[in-house]
Amino acid sequence: MDKNAEEVLKSQLPRYFKPIIEFQEIMKAHGSGLGRIDKESAHLQANLYISTCDEPTIAYYEKLFDITYHFGDSLEFRRERVIQKFKTITPFSIGFLEAKLRELYGEDGYVLKEDPEACTLNIKIMSDRYGAVNLLYDLLWDIVPAHIKIMANQQTTNFVPGRLYAAGEVSRTLVQTIYQYTVEDIAGEIDTAGGMSKTVIKTI
Repeated sequence: MDKNAEEVLKSQLPRYFKPIIEFQEIMKAHGSGLGRIDKESAHLQANLYISTCDEPTIAYYEKLFDITYHFGDSLEFRRERVIQKFKTITPFSIGFLEAKLRELYGEDGYVLKEDPEACTLNIKIMSDRYGAVNLLYDLLWDIVPAHIKIMANQQTTNFVPGRLYAAGEVSRTLVQTIYQYTVEDIAGEIDTAGGMSKTVIKTI
C-alpha cells in the first residue's frame, strides 16, 4: 500500500533529515509511486494466468478462440470456457470425454450412454452450475467426430426447504336428524262457488 511504502521510506531516513518537510514530501511522493508499482505488479501477475485474469484479458483470449460472449456470462464462466479450449486434446476417445465430464460436473453430475454400432452419444447433465449446457456443447463440438450423433440435455432437481402448518378448532356441534315423509297424491274433484251481491263502503 502507498501508506506502508511511505512509512518505510521515512523510517530509512537519517535522523537529521526526518524533521525536514521537503524530505517528508519527497518520501510521500516516492511512497505513492512504489505503491502503484506494487498494484500494477500484482495486476500483471494475475493476468499471467487465465484463472485469475481480468475482463480485458479474457476478452483477448475469447477473440483468439472465436468464442462469442453472451450478456450475463460471469467472468468465472468465461475463464472456464477459455481453459476448456486450451485443455482440448484430440483424437477423441470415450475415456477422454468421461474425464472431461467429471472435471466439469463431478463424479455424479452426468450420465453418459454410448452406442458404438449406431454411433450415438446420449448425455444427461444433472449439474445446476451456471452455463452447464453451454460448456457441454463447447466441449462436444471441439472433440466429438462429425459422424457421431449427440443427444444431450440437462436435468436438475432443486429442493426448497419449508414447512406447512395446519390447525383447526371446533366450537359447537349440531346433530340434526332429517326424516323422510312419503306424500301420495289421491285423485279427486271438488267444485267451489261463491257470489257477491253488493258492497257499500262509507267514510265516516
